[in-house]
Amino acid sequence: MKKGWTAADELRGALADLEVSLRIYVPGYPITDAVPALGEEAQMATNEKVAMEVALGASAAGRRSMVLVKHLGVNLLSDPLSIAPSHSIGSGLVVLAGEDVGPRGSQAEMDTRNYGPLCEIPVLEPSGPGLLRPALEEAYALSEKIRAPAMVRTTFEFGGGDGGPELAPAESSAHHDERKFGRFATFDRSIWDLTAKGRHQRYRIEALPQMRSASERSDLNLLREGGGDLGIIASGRAASFASKMDLPLLVVGFSHPLPAEMIREFVSEHDKILVAEEPAPFIEARLLAREGVFGKLTGHLPWGKMEEGDVERAAELIASGKKPGPAAPPQRFDEGLASKTVCDDCPYLPLYEAVADLSVPVAGDAGCSIRAVRAPPAAVDVVYGLGSSVAVASGFGEKGVAIIGDYALAHSGLLGLIDAVINKREVLVVLLKNGVAAMTGGQTVPDITPILERIVPDLRTIDLPARRDEIGEVLAQELAKAGVSLVVARGVCPRYDPAA
Repeated sequence: MKKGWTAADELRGALADLEVSLRIYVPGYPITDAVPALGEEAQMATNEKVAMEVALGASAAGRRSMVLVKHLGVNLLSDPLSIAPSHSIGSGLVVLAGEDVGPRGSQAEMDTRNYGPLCEIPVLEPSGPGLLRPALEEAYALSEKIRAPAMVRTTFEFGGGDGGPELAPAESSAHHDERKFGRFATFDRSIWDLTAKGRHQRYRIEALPQMRSASERSDLNLLREGGGDLGIIASGRAASFASKMDLPLLVVGFSHPLPAEMIREFVSEHDKILVAEEPAPFIEARLLAREGVFGKLTGHLPWGKMEEGDVERAAELIASGKKPGPAAPPQRFDEGLASKTVCDDCPYLPLYEAVADLSVPVAGDAGCSIRAVRAPPAAVDVVYGLGSSVAVASGFGEKGVAIIGDYALAHSGLLGLIDAVINKREVLVVLLKNGVAAMTGGQTVPDITPILERIVPDLRTIDLPARRDEIGEVLAQELAKAGVSLVVARGVCPRYDPAA
């Protein structure tokens, strides 16, 4: 990687060289910094499932495609992702999933590597920004070879300068045919000559062996020989910490399928193995049948995000023969953490206060309203996935409140609203309509008010700023009505005010 370049720079160059014509994304930390690298023609999708389906259509028509999402977004696109391998695709399709290890800007930590065996797709994992380009090269070539999507998973920052470990590749790229590209293929309709079972049989017979071969031969696998009874197997960002130690090291470049032969040989040469990975023990769990494997499950390394010195401390502990101490206590909220309360200048603060005055259960959403769980104003009781609040509040039994932003409603919350109307549920939906996705960088949100007026014809509108008592009166009136109520609160986020 060129000096001073970031992962975003690597991505920009790779997409151009690989002729990836469809680039579609859903913003969110940590991949928002990578969005500019997609270019001006990149499209922001309504949600991740839609993004994946658009990419599948482009692939079927012979266009290379990329879907850029954060780790939690993989959950939503997993439906078409799980079907695509057996149904096959046309040109190469890569899902680039940014893992929020920590997490720093997400509600939950999740290990997307599990989607490899679940959906039977290859999952490549560059250990640093400098290996992002070769990872994408291999991913597109393999995707076209097996006619299925591939995933590239990252644990590093796209805007940061972490270059990862400087290690020699385990194999020379001269042996690779995975990077030789031919004419871009379109969808082959002969797949419909097979039954559903037959399509899966074909994929497992033809594609899985090719995936295993690609994993063993990948240039992303990095090997450093050495003596001693302790060897380290590492992946992703954790490999940069392991590379600083003078110990034998195998950096795994494929999370699925794992390079089993390389791992088997490496393990056979060492009495003890330390597995360094983030955020969960994905590789370690697959080695537990062997004695002498250490990592997160044994308490030698922390779950989640690792820090400088964690690997060294674990190696010293293993050498001493001592047992790990107790796990760190759960982290609590304080002013030093990234997750804050509602902004002091938020125009919706009086609305949150008015909602708190209602003394009914309140479901928030994975946008700004999640900050209202703490005082002030402590208005929100429960928060689950993006777009979930309407359906969650519909399950309260008594009529409660769903607070949802316009981005979350367009993303997936609209389905919950439609369901509530069809099934005559009891819920008051409060839509925070500010026209932007404020938590993911201020991207413009489509105005779906005309659709809402069709679904809930008697919706009411509040223009902010407004007084707490005025807002409270409107909410109380709607809460007293039977069925679904919708109040649209129109305001402007000061951070994205075009008039400012």
